[in-house]
Amino acid sequence: MKKFFTFLFLLIAGFGYSQIEGVWYLANQPAALGVGPGLGDMSWWSNSAGDVTTRACLWDDSVSFDSSNNFANGMGSETWLETWQGVAAEECGAPIAPHNDATGTYTYDSGTGQLTIDGVGAHIGLAKVYNGGELTDPANAPASITYDVSFSPDGNTLTADINFGAGWWRFIYQRSGTTAGPSIYDVTFNVDMSDYTGTFAQVYISGTLNGWCGDCNAMIDAGGGIWKITLPLMAGPIQYKFTMDNWAAQEEFLGGEACTITDGGFTNRYLDVTEAALLPVVCFASCEACPGGTGSESNVTFNVDMSQYAGTFATVYVSGSFNNWCGDCDVLNDAGSGLWKGTFPLTVGEAIEYKFTMDNWAAQEEFLGGESCTVTTGGFTNRSFMVVAGDPSISTVCFESCDPCSVGFLDEAISSLSVVPNPFNSEVEIASELLMKRISVLDMSGKEVFRSTPENNKLKINLNNLKSGVYTLVVESDEMISTHRIIKR
Repeated sequence: MKKFFTFLFLLIAGFGYSQIEGVWYLANQPAALGVGPGLGDMSWWSNSAGDVTTRACLWDDSVSFDSSNNFANGMGSETWLETWQGVAAEECGAPIAPHNDATGTYTYDSGTGQLTIDGVGAHIGLAKVYNGGELTDPANAPASITYDVSFSPDGNTLTADINFGAGWWRFIYQRSGTTAGPSIYDVTFNVDMSDYTGTFAQVYISGTLNGWCGDCNAMIDAGGGIWKITLPLMAGPIQYKFTMDNWAAQEEFLGGEACTITDGGFTNRYLDVTEAALLPVVCFASCEACPGGTGSESNVTFNVDMSQYAGTFATVYVSGSFNNWCGDCDVLNDAGSGLWKGTFPLTVGEAIEYKFTMDNWAAQEEFLGGESCTVTTGGFTNRSFMVVAGDPSISTVCFESCDPCSVGFLDEAISSLSVVPNPFNSEVEIASELLMKRISVLDMSGKEVFRSTPENNKLKINLNNLKSGVYTLVVESDEMISTHRIIKR
């Protein structure tokens, strides 16, 4: 019996290695490589069909696995280079050591799906990506990298995933000399149950994708009423519904809704799978987001003070993940005295990154990283904001700062505005000759701890809940803005 199990183990191991043996190239398709916050999620970035041509020097790079556990990167005379490798801009160029036709060894466990490549410079996908981070210097290349890999049913498509700490990269390879079989895409479904008045324990997705099984594909409770699931689906149309507790309850549609199809007397949700997708959050039994809920629309106002910017510019824009980092799409309005502002419809529940830019990227904000209002992702440091309901207005900040400008649009000694008492114990009275539209109090980290929209010339605010310390008072009118340092005893 012992010999039998030994033989069985060797058979399985041998099968696993034969799966991976051969020469592989990045699949000739959109989303052959991409990055996002979770496994299989490429919402931050993925290659387009055009990238396959413009970055052909990457798509002709090979990775090779032989039967003796040897691994090799084949890059030829050119590969795709990035600025961390010493070039001024991303471009095709001669490979940079140690990522130039690197060699090493590999081990592959078909049971766990883990592939480990040993050898400095040896890698799959992009040279910069390793477990827990991304390189900023080629000299720091690790000696070993582990990937989670899976194969298509025909064994000719290899998908490699790696967690780099801030998120996940995915690389999809095709075996040399083969034609891709049926396309399989990861699709993420999201449903908001917060408006559902019944009781349930578990939400499922049921449809043609799983034979209308009532308890096969359990969704994950992501909090806030949102349930989600990511499934690998073959290209083509599917019908489905969100159901609860093995068909104890289900979505009901009248027919004719934009997201549904009526087939054989049954009305279900409909989706034509053509690519990897992160579907928008929809309300249970609706094609739209729940009113005011995740996935609904909220008008967000951006405010920036350019009064201390020393350069010249014509127009200020906000560029970010929500507009594909467009340099001239979302223009801010000149509100006078250096204040620029703009209001744009964004999606509730979306974590956005953005910067204030000028004249279609002629100039932009630059951050060091680690600031209270920024996040660093993939080597880029940007402002961040979680979109909430209620049409929020983001506090006014100085260009390239998380705080208001140290000297505001009004001098603190100006007689048209008074703030008394200062220092204060619990209440502060603010009076202005101008109609005050918005009053904010910020702590020393730049976090807003009080907000009011008085539409008045005088207001008494109670700040008794604040700890003793120094705060910044920001008073806005249509014409200008003033900042004051106030002290809580």
